[in-house]
Amino acid sequence: MKKTRKIRYKALATAVIVLMATTLSACSSSKASDNKWGLEKFVIVLLPGEDNPETAYSRNIFDEALSEILGIPVEEYHADNYSALTEAMRTGHAQVGSFGPFAYVHAADRAGAECFALPSVDGTHGYYSVIIVRADSDIYTLEDLRGRTFGFVDPQSTSGNIVPSNELLNHFTDTDPDLTFEDLHINGRFFTSVMFTGTHANSAQGVFHGDVDAAAVTGTTVQAQINAGHIDEDAIRVIHQSPLIPSSPLAIKGDLPEDLKELVINFFLDFDDQEFWDIRSSTGESRYWPVEDSEYDYIRELRDKYDISD
Repeated sequence: MKKTRKIRYKALATAVIVLMATTLSACSSSKASDNKWGLEKFVIVLLPGEDNPETAYSRNIFDEALSEILGIPVEEYHADNYSALTEAMRTGHAQVGSFGPFAYVHAADRAGAECFALPSVDGTHGYYSVIIVRADSDIYTLEDLRGRTFGFVDPQSTSGNIVPSNELLNHFTDTDPDLTFEDLHINGRFFTSVMFTGTHANSAQGVFHGDVDAAAVTGTTVQAQINAGHIDEDAIRVIHQSPLIPSSPLAIKGDLPEDLKELVINFFLDFDDQEFWDIRSSTGESRYWPVEDSEYDYIRELRDKYDISD
């Protein structure tokens, strides 16, 4: 890996000049920024997940660049779960969060989160929820899932719970109209047993190792697990795929000073360090893409439809 990098900031030049004009000197920029915004550090909380050496290195690239712009340290960490991510923002322990779509609409209500960007991975602005089984399983259709063991990710996981639950209920509307959202999450109602695994990787691993008969995960999870050598390429089979889900957004704490929000948002949207994006995508063509709150109205409809509050 490269130890030095030339980072290009493009449209950030003007914002940097404005910020520098507010400081007493270059040497005191950290203290001045701290005094101005009341922050000793700027914290970004990520979705529950796993790091490998490359992604951890890429996060350092990003954090160092943002810290240089803000004049205060930037720290990132993974939340233990989606609720913890929302709580970190609500209590002021996080200034930016990387939310799942459902977790975002919850955080917008509870923590004043304001979405501003999403990762456009190789030009794609959305993703899919898939239901997977082992390749040697006798489960081929959604009907075959009844009476089996199943793994959801997290109560607030869009692709690991909310969307696949909706897909199942829609599928059984005619044959089992009394089936409810709650039924899918209580042992013995539809599935023999059901569990929340905590992460998409855990769900995929649970299917691979036979801990559960089937699980709902993001469409990219299985391939990522294969690429990492955690799952055999021919061991998993997809039996159902959802419609396209809007990508997981980045959101900023809404009550931060407007000049700080503008500076951070512009930084994300203009960030073009090629080494960072080469690590983050297969083609290096990914970037952060602007997003509007209204793009998550579909998720709000599901929340209200099933009265999901947490």
